[in-house]
Amino acid sequence: MPLCFVVDDHVDTREGFAEYLRQSGFEVQTAGDAGELRSLLADSTPAAVLMDVQMPRVDGWTLTREIKANDRTRHVRVVVVSASVGEGFRVAADAAGADALIAKPCDPREIVVELTRLLETPTTPTMEKFPAADGIPDALVRPACR
Repeated sequence: MPLCFVVDDHVDTREGFAEYLRQSGFEVQTAGDAGELRSLLADSTPAAVLMDVQMPRVDGWTLTREIKANDRTRHVRVVVVSASVGEGFRVAADAAGADALIAKPCDPREIVVELTRLLETPTTPTMEKFPAADGIPDALVRPACR
């Protein structure tokens, strides 16, 4: 059972995603901010992190960069979920080192599908890494949860 951290400052979203992931066979721990995530990471290394972008004080981009810059956690798959999927979102996700991104609101089943795909795939080609979030033609990327 893979360990997944769910990081979101909105408790209802965080707990909703966490519960669905648990029901789908994941072991889940949650964090509401950067401090809580850093504390979790000090104690264990998850297979994946479901990361909200817009959080107070330290945003999800910064936390994703921290995860990917650390030798112990760089292999952790990071799936960014955000309601703010505008121009440049895909570029920002790629620059931060995210492995996938999903636009909110979405069906939690799509998150499970994406996490499962990532955890079964040793590496992901760049052009297939992200869903069409900012005008990239659908033919070049995987469909996203919409």
